[in-house]
Amino acid sequence: MAKQYRVLRKVASVPFVAGSFATLDLPRDYDYESIFMRINGSVTVSSPYTAVRAEAPTQLVQRAEVIADGKNNIFSAPFWFASNANYGRSLLQNGARVLTGPSAATAATYAIEGIGSIDLMTQDSVRPKDSNFRSSGLSLFQLRLTFGQTGDLFTGSGTSAPSGTIYVDVFVQQLVEIADQAGAVTTPIALKKVSFQEVALTSSNANQEVRLPAGNFIRSAVIRTDGATTAGEPSTAVLNNLQLTAGVDVRMNLGAANLRAKNNADYGFIPAGYYVADVCSKGEAAINLTDLWDVTGAAEPKVIVDVNGSATTKMQVVVTEYIMGA
Repeated sequence: MAKQYRVLRKVASVPFVAGSFATLDLPRDYDYESIFMRINGSVTVSSPYTAVRAEAPTQLVQRAEVIADGKNNIFSAPFWFASNANYGRSLLQNGARVLTGPSAATAATYAIEGIGSIDLMTQDSVRPKDSNFRSSGLSLFQLRLTFGQTGDLFTGSGTSAPSGTIYVDVFVQQLVEIADQAGAVTTPIALKKVSFQEVALTSSNANQEVRLPAGNFIRSAVIRTDGATTAGEPSTAVLNNLQLTAGVDVRMNLGAANLRAKNNADYGFIPAGYYVADVCSKGEAAINLTDLWDVTGAAEPKVIVDVNGSATTKMQVVVTEYIMGA
């Protein structure tokens, strides 16, 4: 039987540069379980804002992307998905120190911290390593971070800047496979892929459609709605009902309040404005990849939502799918 062990190592401390982006090379050797990101530093408010945003400081990293061979994007999502909405790890539900935003919006200097995890393994499954990402043989493997502004941490008008330097520490957890006496090692059977899209909800719509990726196996669509009261702030006043459909194949059809109730039953807690439409979840029991939604032959898998819209309302959809091996 092949043996295995884990390595955990820091890759880089990336300085935050407002409105810019950073790309760093990731090691290309062992199988990847997770890529961790930690925002850390402090922000100085010179003139006061109105309030601190609920998800601060996730706004400092507008998007994180993991790219293989310069062309294959296997993860693309905002930082909030890797932290607040990381339902597979149940970070908030387990009482983890996920986000430390500024403690006030008045003139002062505030320490901040944000912890996120890009999980390429399926950490809540019967065998998490089935979707580990094999990096050996790649010509290029990169993490790309798109930065926001320090003012994005607040509502209202004010001025702020980093106090010193804000960093995003990047460190990785990998699994090393050791061949058995016959020279064999286990091989991941699936590639986990995460993609992201955003829809402006300028008016109410009982049948707003968002197309999902077709041709693979879908696990979940995580919905975040915002802007019903304050632009950019998550809100439970937007979504009324959600369906996951592919023609006559309807995998989920629940009212928003009932979906949040199921999320609380499955995960223990879910932040306001977040909805996890997961076809594999079954409470505390480990999930099975055999329960994935097979849309390999579906022309148009969709999320269909009933929403209340306005000039400032948006919906973000993060989809987790799996590409299964032969």
